[in-house]
Amino acid sequence: MAPQDSGIKTAFFVIADISGYTKFMAETPIEHAKGILEALFGELVPAIRSPLEVSGLQGDAVFAYAFESDVMTKQFILDFSEQLYCVFARAKEKMLLNTSCPCDACANLDELELKIVVHHGECVIQDTGGRQELAGQDVITAFRLLKNSVKDNTGMNAYTLISCKALKAMDLVDYFDETEFFSEDIEHIGEVEYVVRDMRAAWARRRQTKRTFVEPRDDLLIDEWMVPLPVSPEVAFTIMTRPDLRAEWIGADKVDMLNTNKGKIEPGTLYHCYHGDDVFPFEVVDWNPGEYVTGRYNMPMGMSMLETIEMAEMGAGTMVKLRYAKVTSKKLMGKLMSSTVNKKIRGVILPDKENRINKMTALSRQIVTSAEGVAQPS
Repeated sequence: MAPQDSGIKTAFFVIADISGYTKFMAETPIEHAKGILEALFGELVPAIRSPLEVSGLQGDAVFAYAFESDVMTKQFILDFSEQLYCVFARAKEKMLLNTSCPCDACANLDELELKIVVHHGECVIQDTGGRQELAGQDVITAFRLLKNSVKDNTGMNAYTLISCKALKAMDLVDYFDETEFFSEDIEHIGEVEYVVRDMRAAWARRRQTKRTFVEPRDDLLIDEWMVPLPVSPEVAFTIMTRPDLRAEWIGADKVDMLNTNKGKIEPGTLYHCYHGDDVFPFEVVDWNPGEYVTGRYNMPMGMSMLETIEMAEMGAGTMVKLRYAKVTSKKLMGKLMSSTVNKKIRGVILPDKENRINKMTALSRQIVTSAEGVAQPS
């Protein structure tokens, strides 16, 4: 969201730095090295989307920021950092698999890694040669944290470093064990505490996790919904999954969260959706922020129903695709009842389709209006 004045802003700062860059450029043919690095940056930069803004490319690093007022969920930055690393790792893996070039650049490609620094604090916007850039001590601190002792302390060279200031702003300090905290003494700034997350482990975990996804060709309860929203996939994902916003568009009285991981939503987390005296448990089974989420409605007699909400970028907005699978059960009584239950659920969802879509659209427009500074959502 473009800043409108030069006053002090509070923001999250995210720096994605390709480590091994200098050695890679020095030891390999420049035409090949240049092409590889451009391809990697060509994957990373488009992956940085609203509410994050790219401030610029600085050598081997991408600098982005998000004003705190635009970050709609406390775990957004955590999820985003993992996603960004996975974009890098997937792009590098694809290059390694698809090249037969024997040059040093291609042979040394696997030595390139990504480290991500996340910090939080104040900044000002200043014009530099017609460009708007962020400035301030916290911006300097974020860049100084790129030079750290993480590899010496942990052996990791693919990681996300998150300062304690950023953790406190996200209210996620308790998510980490005290043994995961480190600190750096930065000249002229002082001691900065932080935690470190292993991104190679996150990438391996994501690759090994079984995908649960309702496809358009599956046996659907009702036809796929396709809803265009004027927001980024990340914001659309928030509208679909943040408890208060989900309650709004599904017409629930409220939605409570259970089984979070110290406040973080992930597979295994339960939404309890209250409609009057009725409670509908909805379990997250596949969580990919900005891309898709799949949940399971758990019912009596072993019956369950999967719901996938997929986000597809479409111009400046997002096409939200919502698919419900038919109710299934492994128990005999559940199998016998599933046809009746499918009919009953259709009778609830279909008459409310237009209302739900209108509410999704209204929520997205409120968010756009709020971001433009015209009005705040009610």
